[in-house]
This record gives sequence, C-alpha cells and structure tokens, in this order.
Amino acid sequence: MSQKKIFIYLGLAIAAALVFYLLRDEAEENGWFLSEEEKKAKAEWMAKGSPPSGGSASDNSNFLESLDESIPPEKILKDYLEWSEYPPNSRPLTKYNEDLTNPYFIQLSPIPMVDKPEDKKPNGYSCKLQPLQWAAIGVKEPLHITLECFNTSNFEKVPLNIRNVKLWKEFDGNKFVALPPDGNDKGIDGDAHAKDNVFTFEWRPTYKDWGDMFMEVEIEYGKEKKQGKVLTSFFSSPYQPAEWSGYFLDVPRDGSLSMKTGVNVFKAGTYHLEANLVNAGNGDPIAWASFDGKLNAGRQEVEFLFFGKLIRESGYEGPYALTQLRGHRVNLAVDPDWFGQGEEGMRRILAAKTTEPDKELVGPYKENYTTKEYNLNTFSLKAFESPEKDQKVKQLQDLAR
Repeated sequence: MSQKKIFIYLGLAIAAALVFYLLRDEAEENGWFLSEEEKKAKAEWMAKGSPPSGGSASDNSNFLESLDESIPPEKILKDYLEWSEYPPNSRPLTKYNEDLTNPYFIQLSPIPMVDKPEDKKPNGYSCKLQPLQWAAIGVKEPLHITLECFNTSNFEKVPLNIRNVKLWKEFDGNKFVALPPDGNDKGIDGDAHAKDNVFTFEWRPTYKDWGDMFMEVEIEYGKEKKQGKVLTSFFSSPYQPAEWSGYFLDVPRDGSLSMKTGVNVFKAGTYHLEANLVNAGNGDPIAWASFDGKLNAGRQEVEFLFFGKLIRESGYEGPYALTQLRGHRVNLAVDPDWFGQGEEGMRRILAAKTTEPDKELVGPYKENYTTKEYNLNTFSLKAFESPEKDQKVKQLQDLAR
C-alpha cells in the first residue's frame, strides 16, 4: 500500500472518530446505543409526570431531600434536564409505554403449578387466570376473565375442569363475599372459541362491588387430572361519576395543540383524566396528556394540552387522533383544600377516616377523534419553561459543584 493511501485512510479514521466524539452525546441522548431493556426503562421515566429523581414536579420545598443519594448529582441533573424539556402534564409516548398505550389491560404471567402447597418444585404445568380488563367499570358492560393451563414443556393447552369459584372484595382489612361469575368453554358469553381449553368467566358488578376484587378458581387439569387453585384480582367501579360526551375541538395554542373534550359530570369532585395523541394514519404514539382539577355536576369541558415540542419531534404532520380517554374521580378521605384552612383544616385531616375506595373510574371512550390537518411548523420546538423548573435546575447545579 502506498504512503499516500495510508495517509488517506488514517485521515478518514481520524475524521470518523472526531464525528463520533462530537455526536456521542446526541447518540446517547437519542438512545442509539441502548439495549431494548434500557430503551424501555428510559421511556418509562420520560413518560412519567414527576421527575425521575423523585419529588413533585411543582413543589420545591423538599426536592433535595427526596433525591436518591446513591445516584451522582451530575447524573440527576442530566436526567432532570432531559425530563423537564416537556411539562409534567404532557409527556412523551412510545411503543415501550404499554401501560399508557393499552391502559385497560395488564398482562399477567402464568403461575407454575405444584402438586402440594408445600412443594417447591413445579409439576410441569402452568396456569393463568387473566382479566381482559384490569377493572370492571359500570354495571352494564361485563368483565371477562380467561383461564388456561398448559404443559410447560411444549406450551400445549391441557383440558380443564372447574370445581369451584370464589369471589370477594377486600377493603380496610375485611373480606366481603360477592356473587362469583359463571365460566364456559362453549364459545358463548364472551368465550372466543368453543372447546379450545380456554375457559371464560363473565362478571357484572352490583353497586356494592366497589373496590379491589379477588377471584379464586379450584381446578382439575391435565391428563393426570391434577388439582389446584388459581388466584387473580381486579378493580371494580360500578358507579359512573362522569362520561365522555363525544364533543371535541382541536385548536393550536402557544405552539402546542389544545384538545377540548366534553364531559357529562354526574358527581362533582376532583378528577384526574388522561388521553393519548397518535398519528391518525398509522397509529404511532406521539404524546399523552393529563387534566387535574375540580369539575361541577353537569356538562363540562376539559382541556388536554399536547406540548408542541413533542409533536414537532414526532415528525408527523396532522391529522392526529385522540385515543384512550380514561380517568377517575378522586375519592380520598382528605380534601386537599383542608391543608390551607389552618387549625380547622388540620382538625378535619386528623379526623378523616377512609370508608370508601379512593377512586371512581370514568368509562373509556371507545372511538377515536381525528383532528384537522396540521403543518409541523404550527408547533414549537421550544423546551418547557417554568419558575419551578429554573429553581430545581439551580438547586441541582449547586449540588453537582
């Protein structure tokens, strides 16, 4: 190889190394070198409405005290600066945020079965009792729960026989027996396919079934007709405090996208509501937003403000789709207003006693709302700013010095 070629290759290598060095921080920030597990972990804390280091997004009073002392201050500052590019009530949404993109379903893992309760070694079978929604909402729509067992060597589903079903509610350390559901493998009452060794239970709550529900099924399974029990749990919210009216309005506001949504409120109170914004064409997630505030009874309007930087960074022009509307009425024993009422407020706080579950769920809106068409230049690339953010950054900078 000629000396000239050696110098050319050496120059190209140095240039490549320099480009890599200059782009290293951007590459790390965009997750180019992260594993799938690392990408998922980052997506989870970026999507949260509170800082990854702990504490409240708005309360600075005990911010430093809430930090994890095992994490270097420089990393806490770096993570906080990245997290705080977006406001607490409008966060990034990715395919890794399955709890937000599919908020009504919690995937359970199969339970290895044993022949006797004291056995430590599994017997070669696993079973799963899976609620198809994590909560029963209202008294009209049923909740379906599937039961299946399979051989762990080949994952083949095995025959089942239901021996007994128990259902109960637990609240404040007490158990309250409830009417158990019926199950079948006949392709009816919510069962998808007949005789496929997947039993489906269909259950509707009564108005007294409000709170954490537990279901236990005694079964006989496998060719050896082994016997065992499978347990699962879900939340039941029979009362409907509010419903989505179907009214929507999308307008740009201050470089972001404002989505006005109608709500028919049957029970006044403090509400926490959420919604997702996705690309209307392919369904790719863009952002999620939340509303927190008091709503009076009657027809109300709430706003979900999707931060402009999130939309701009997605690269997608409108139209967008508003999906997965969800939320609950806060039903805490302590009213937050009491904290500002002096001695009388403190008396109420100390006397408060929990007598009901802490939330009443608002039923999901089952359709998507599609917005108007938008040019990406409609939305701002400016990062989120607030006095609380500035104060936290200064505190972390001082800590990192």
